[in-house]
Amino acid sequence: DILASFTIIIGIFFPSVTGIMAGSNRSGDLADPQASIPVGTICAILTTGIAYLASVLLFAGTVNPLLLRDKFGQSIGGSLVIGNVAWPHPKVIEFGSLLSTIGAGLQSLTGAPRLLQSIAKDGVIPVLEPMAVVSS
Repeated sequence: DILASFTIIIGIFFPSVTGIMAGSNRSGDLADPQASIPVGTICAILTTGIAYLASVLLFAGTVNPLLLRDKFGQSIGGSLVIGNVAWPHPKVIEFGSLLSTIGAGLQSLTGAPRLLQSIAKDGVIPVLEPMAVVSS
C-alpha cells in the first residue's frame, strides 16, 4: 500500500538529513555564513544522497532479489537485512542506530541555542533581544 511505503521511506531518509540541519545550526561560528551555508548544505545533501545510492547499489548486487522485495524481512525472521551482513554481530547495526539517534538529539540541544542567539543578534524577533548578549 502507498501509505506504508511513504512512511517507511520517510523513516529511512529523514535521519540522513537531520545531520545536515545540525551543521547549519552552527552558522554563528562561520566567517561568511551567507556564502558558506548554501554550499555546505548542498554538499551535505549530495554526500548523503551518494552514500544512500551506493548502499542501494551494493544491496542490489549482494542480496538475494527475493529478500529485497520482502518488505518487512519476514523471510529472514523479521530481522534487518543489514544486520545479517554486519560484522561481527547483527546487533552492531541496532546499537549504531541508537547511538546515532542520541547523537542527533545532542546536536539539536547544542545547536538550537546558538541558532536562537544568532536570530536574536540579527534583531529579527525583538522579543529575543535579551538572548543576544554573549557572556565572556
